Amino acid sequence: MQKRWLLKQTTSHSDLAGLTELSATILANRGVTSGLEVAATISPDYAEHLHDPFLMKDMAGGVKRILQAIKKQEKILIFGDYDADGVPASAVLACFFKQIGYEHFDVYIPDRHNEQYGLSVASIEKFAGEGVKLIITVDCGVSNIKEIKRAGELDLEVVVTDHHLPPAELPPAVAVINPKRLDDTYPYKFLAGTGVAFKLVQALMAKGKFTAIKPGWEKWLLDLVAIATVADMVPMTGENKVLTRFGLLVLKKTRRVGLLALFKALKLKQQFLVEEDIGFMIGPRLNSAGRMSHASQAYFLLMTDNDTEARTITTHLEEKNQERRSQVTDILAEADLKYQAAEIPAVVVLGRTEWGLGVLGLAAARISEKYKRTTFIWAKNGNGEIKGSCRSGGEVNVVDLMAAAGGREFFSDFGGHAFAGGFSLPESRLEQLEETLLKAYEDLPKTEVIEEEEADAKIGLDDITWATFSEVEKLAPYGLEFPKPVFWLEGVEIVAAKSFGKTGGHVELVFKNSKGESIPAIAFFSCEGELAYDQGHIWLGVNLAPGRRVDVLANIEKSTFKYKPELRLRIVDLKQSI
Repeated sequence: MQKRWLLKQTTSHSDLAGLTELSATILANRGVTSGLEVAATISPDYAEHLHDPFLMKDMAGGVKRILQAIKKQEKILIFGDYDADGVPASAVLACFFKQIGYEHFDVYIPDRHNEQYGLSVASIEKFAGEGVKLIITVDCGVSNIKEIKRAGELDLEVVVTDHHLPPAELPPAVAVINPKRLDDTYPYKFLAGTGVAFKLVQALMAKGKFTAIKPGWEKWLLDLVAIATVADMVPMTGENKVLTRFGLLVLKKTRRVGLLALFKALKLKQQFLVEEDIGFMIGPRLNSAGRMSHASQAYFLLMTDNDTEARTITTHLEEKNQERRSQVTDILAEADLKYQAAEIPAVVVLGRTEWGLGVLGLAAARISEKYKRTTFIWAKNGNGEIKGSCRSGGEVNVVDLMAAAGGREFFSDFGGHAFAGGFSLPESRLEQLEETLLKAYEDLPKTEVIEEEEADAKIGLDDITWATFSEVEKLAPYGLEFPKPVFWLEGVEIVAAKSFGKTGGHVELVFKNSKGESIPAIAFFSCEGELAYDQGHIWLGVNLAPGRRVDVLANIEKSTFKYKPELRLRIVDLKQSI
């Protein structure tokens, strides 16, 4: 399915802070137009552009209770989530307690497959029996009303730190620290869970009289904040952008033994680390622990001081990540087996109870693309609930489809946008899922759902220079709601084309500018095995043979393969030139 290309038409403000027209256009296209916003983006100041943590509702109360627990030497439990936000958030608080020399704390991260998300009554009762007096939640807790009520009955107090949307009724905790609270006036609402935990550490350092910790020490926690902010895909705007920018600087200097072992295993060059390395390499390995085994392994990796343990955990995480990736292949093979000699229904529904929840979105996208069908893929979590991901085949909005299938009278929960969504439902309704979706599909009006790609500017091959890259780089980091700039090149001639990677799978094209200089352009996971110029790749109807001309949407990036910086394009989309 071909995408519609659009050129953004935002009015730029090149007079702001002496910006070039290109930089001003990129910023204006992302809603950054005031001098203050530009300064925070291009040259953030740690003191000026991070907000006072005590502006957050309940921060003072939470800090007071934690300092009281420290003074009384009470047993504190850090309760985390099992993903690449909850694990670093747990590590942030654990590092703080270790740094001040406080030993009476533990960290608990639940099992994704056998325990519910967040606190449970069973876990509360277990902690109370172990003598815990204070629980600090990170990246969870804001919806745990009955669990925190039970904690109160057991003389166990809770400080909640979270970033998820709160329910109408807040839990009866000592403090509920969450910038998304409706009654919270904190200037920035979109911190990751680790970002909220970091603000708590800032506040504790401001109020506590800790002789073992120097002012500014908390900056060394920003590597964890950057990892979580990128991996959890919260908006890369405002305070998140400032935290991540400084966090990447710390990550390039980090002495965490586990992260250094991970960099080595992934062949990441520490001095060149960028946000994409977190998003595509580091984050998935940390997430694979919770998705394929237990998230405690990722936590131990972040906390260990032992080289041997770090290497062992890194090997384990890489194995689990490979297992996750191979499971996508298994799901695709099952789809091929099921439909190779059968009529493909309008809605493809596939699932197995044992499939990993973390691979369903990728599998749904691949199957939908291959069969040109709206696709629903499901698996079962540890609580016996069916969870899944879905992708549109281009003819219906998947959220509208799920609403037409019964909405929350059929699904426990569902959501997303026109092209992609997620859902959950009781196992008792699983047998009805395919039939219900097919009937809803038949009754739903069909409208062509065309995916769109937006470009920031039209340029030529002669504009692909280090100067242009420098302008792009100084506005980093990029992410959700602040995407990497996309450039539109028209009628460029292909000089060479090949696949690369262990099994093919990736494509490299080569163009030449007017000086005869080669400009490589790559696209990962874009072909099946060896490249056939006119088929077997993701750009339907496009011939990639040398001599052919194509229109390209691409990012400009720096490759540091073998430590030799090289300017190249990362292909977003391709069309045959008319």
